[in-house]
Amino acid sequence: MNIPGGTPSLKLLWLSTEPGIQVRRLDALLACFDLSSLKEELQALESPFQALCCLLIYLFVQVDALCLEDLHAFIAQALCLQEKSTAQLMDLQLDHVDPRAVQLGSLLVRGLTTLVLVNSACGFPWTAADFMPWNLFDGKLFHQKYLQSEKGHAVAVLVEQNRSRLTTFHTLKSIVCKACVKENRPVVSRRHWRAHHSGRWGRQGSSSHRTSSGHSQSGQGQHWRDQGPGSRQHEPDQWRRY
Repeated sequence: MNIPGGTPSLKLLWLSTEPGIQVRRLDALLACFDLSSLKEELQALESPFQALCCLLIYLFVQVDALCLEDLHAFIAQALCLQEKSTAQLMDLQLDHVDPRAVQLGSLLVRGLTTLVLVNSACGFPWTAADFMPWNLFDGKLFHQKYLQSEKGHAVAVLVEQNRSRLTTFHTLKSIVCKACVKENRPVVSRRHWRAHHSGRWGRQGSSSHRTSSGHSQSGQGQHWRDQGPGSRQHEPDQWRRY
């Protein structure tokens, strides 16, 4: 990993009390996700959205099958969750259950679990409580936002006509999309994909993970988590049924 000052030892990350150690801990965490260049932009965000942004960037760079509508749903549900009571979440009613939304929700929670472990390994540069799943993700609320995004609802609808949330939404979206473009992985709308493919949408990556050699191995439950940052290979699009 390319870390300012070199890769620190675990002893230093866990036990040191020297001035500036928190900076080195954060540098180590961002390097794990290959996001060192975005340090200033991430630090400008409020908690817990630094961690969410970090995770979304990593997921959208690694997983080809994620699209703009998915990003909208992920961000909107995290923003709306902050002000939802337990009773409100329980009372949510869904038109139907979409298997893909369930799978995406599982992917995000697995990612949050990995982020918790990386944060711990690096000596807690971020407060772990800020990005516990119950502070950033609710399955039913995500499902609602996913279905709305699928139907083409405006962002203002996704954030429930809240102006403050709308501003934060565009800030988070801008950071994620900018980072993905740098990695030659622009986040595009599913409608853009459909314009080039008459079958059901989907690109290689939704049910596969990439190895360091650039090949893909299909299989449920094996996604980006086995891969290190930078392993994504930019290969010609190969359309595959989701």
